[in-house]
Amino acid sequence: MSIRKIAVLVLLGIFLLSVVPPLEVYAAGSIKVFLNGGEIKFDVPPVMKNNRVLVPFRSLSENLGADVYWDQRTRTITAEKGGTEIILKIGNPVAYINGKSVKLDVPALIVRGRTLVPIRFFSEAFGAQVSWDGAKMAVYVNVKEGLAKYVLGYYYSQSYDDFVKNADKLSSIAAKWYTLDQNSNLTSYDNSRWIMKPEEHSSVLEMARQNGVRVFALIFENDRTRLSQTLGTTEKRKALVDQIVSEVEKENYDGVNVDFEYIKPEDKENFNNFIIELYNALKSKNKTLSLSLPAKTEKHDWWPAYDYEILGRYSDFVVVMAYDKSPNTPGPQAGVDWTREVVDYAIARIPAQKVVLGIGYYGYAWTENERYTVLEEKNQMTYSRILFLNELKSKYGLKMNLDETSLMAYSSFKDEKGATYQIWIETKASVDAKCKMVIEKGLKGIAVWRLGYTTTNFWQAVNDNFKPAK
Repeated sequence: MSIRKIAVLVLLGIFLLSVVPPLEVYAAGSIKVFLNGGEIKFDVPPVMKNNRVLVPFRSLSENLGADVYWDQRTRTITAEKGGTEIILKIGNPVAYINGKSVKLDVPALIVRGRTLVPIRFFSEAFGAQVSWDGAKMAVYVNVKEGLAKYVLGYYYSQSYDDFVKNADKLSSIAAKWYTLDQNSNLTSYDNSRWIMKPEEHSSVLEMARQNGVRVFALIFENDRTRLSQTLGTTEKRKALVDQIVSEVEKENYDGVNVDFEYIKPEDKENFNNFIIELYNALKSKNKTLSLSLPAKTEKHDWWPAYDYEILGRYSDFVVVMAYDKSPNTPGPQAGVDWTREVVDYAIARIPAQKVVLGIGYYGYAWTENERYTVLEEKNQMTYSRILFLNELKSKYGLKMNLDETSLMAYSSFKDEKGATYQIWIETKASVDAKCKMVIEKGLKGIAVWRLGYTTTNFWQAVNDNFKPAK
């Protein structure tokens, strides 16, 4: 081997040693981390160095409810929560809490492309309690005031009573008050689809602000032809962007949620361009853009028009609508097993802290030729094609079973006309499991479709896991 090659190898070895920690760091791959009883799973496993456990800082921060920032140029981490600011620099044994220096036993480091921080220092700085069980190789982090995760509620027709009752449990609402007319213009009235700015919209906005709930104008469209027409030219995209920004400023919304469904595959690039243009326009006004996206898995990309990587990059967060898997076929429509596949697909393409898991708190009852929506309890909803589970139980002696794989409830009954109905419905158990998945995967939070459907069981399952981030 030539001297030149040896010199190159020596220099390469020195470089690798400067960015890759010693092998002892990787010896603790079996360490588990539990946050308020729920296990957090990281894309890079926790490691131990000098008897200190280090974990990926972004997942930890998001789960602690802290806002995080990474400065690539200075290799500096900044995390903020409740008036506390922590600053750490890769390789520097000195950290800062609200400007005061603190000596670290082990500095932050980079492992497999992820920045890891000492879990005890980081968690305790934000007021959490941390304990170590050497026998179980487990770290237990407990946040006294409870975990905070983002909780969005979709607001649609007949949502008012549910919103008033549960406003304190929400971080934001996405108000489905807007759609597109036949000329590709923004409209707040389409009676055929019950999309309209309701009479009570001013009181909704006022109550939201009183409760620290952000309000996003949800713009919905599922007419594929109309969407193609709207997205197809630069001029029409710009006109719609201008109309949206104008409406947001007029009503002082906190931002926009775009829910364009059934987009044709050939309109993929036009949709990407529209979202980029809208994102930049809203950012110039200090407003938020979020997207409601259809569910995908590695096995099935039903919706090729939705480019998760681009859409995730040009939005503040996305809601993955993990429900209605195959609504024309009786069976679990949002099973926990399938939801995990949906989440894994999303976070492989969009940072987990920008992903909100959509939960549809309802079910379906299928007969030979019809499908009805089923809600857990009788409430203010007056639509003719809604059945209420508590009434079915009383009328037909219906008994529900819990499917162990999906954690959804199922049963069947025969009505007085002899028609047989098959039912599958979301449960408190499935909501609890999905909330734990949000914690485990480091997601931003959950979104519920929709206000008007929720019950005490739903909110108890959510609040047993986290409170709303405000």
